[in-house]
Amino acid sequence: MISSNSVEWRESLAAAFKKSSIFRVLGTFPTTDIIEIASNNYPDVIILEVNTDDPLPVISGINVKSPFSQLVIILHDPSNYDMFELVRSGIKGCLPVRLLPKQIVYAVELIVDAGVLCIPRFGQEYNGKRGTTETSLLLSSLTRRELDVLSLLGRGHTNQEIASDLYISESTVKSHLRSIFRKLGVKKRHEAQAIALQEGLSDSK
Repeated sequence: MISSNSVEWRESLAAAFKKSSIFRVLGTFPTTDIIEIASNNYPDVIILEVNTDDPLPVISGINVKSPFSQLVIILHDPSNYDMFELVRSGIKGCLPVRLLPKQIVYAVELIVDAGVLCIPRFGQEYNGKRGTTETSLLLSSLTRRELDVLSLLGRGHTNQEIASDLYISESTVKSHLRSIFRKLGVKKRHEAQAIALQEGLSDSK
């Protein structure tokens, strides 16, 4: 399901999704109707173009009315938003509107098939509520092995895959993750993954 106030944009995106063998497009709708329509259809995935300074009420409404839908939001300028707050709200991905429709389709395929959290990574100009200095301090509290685990988490690896890559047991991975969550002040896996992505840890080899 695709939602945007731009008829042209949502129709071009729908055409790109229809070329994919993975998705079936339920329809395209204006953003003003998306909560009601989602509650009546329970789509697997909702692509929502955001045209408001505060998308949280809409995200919350969708989560309540269609709790099992995977929500991917499209932003005109992601640097204007607190990405950590958006991740905590339950989105599965955040993509810039400048992407080509086929690039958005590919990103959504990663989100749905591989469980990858797709969000933009910003440079020093990003001024989200969690500042880069604070994040750097939090990351500096992690051990070398915990950074390795967080890096692989940022790439979307499962606990089993992390254990295999680092030659450690899954129980050790879980222990490292508990320590990482505590040190970073997060409660959920995707929140730690968001930090890894934004700080470029997932680019490490």
